[in-house]
Amino acid sequence: MTKVMVVDDEQDLREMINLMMKKEGYETEMAENGEEFLEKIDNFDPDVVTLDVMMPGLTTKEILTKLQEKKSNPKIILLTVVRFSDEEKKKILEMGNVVDYITKPFEFDDLINTVKKTTS
Repeated sequence: MTKVMVVDDEQDLREMINLMMKKEGYETEMAENGEEFLEKIDNFDPDVVTLDVMMPGLTTKEILTKLQEKKSNPKIILLTVVRFSDEEKKKILEMGNVVDYITKPFEFDDLINTVKKTTS
């Protein structure tokens, strides 16, 4: 079974994404910040992570850098409120294991389709 970890500091959004992923048949785990994500990742070993870009604590770059030191090697889908230029998009997709990003607010179908595309 494909494993998805949902990392977001907004509890309602984190729980909503988690429920949607479970409904789609994914095994899920949640974390509310980068530190908790990095603590849980070795035991859960997700295939895909939805990672909020703007959270307190570690920056996205710090999280992705520390992730490289872990045994787990998940694909990362960033969730962000920031709209990026084409050049910024290129740089983002070159960061660590980032395979895509979705701009908030988003349709849950778009997120589910991105996860499906990432795991197929």
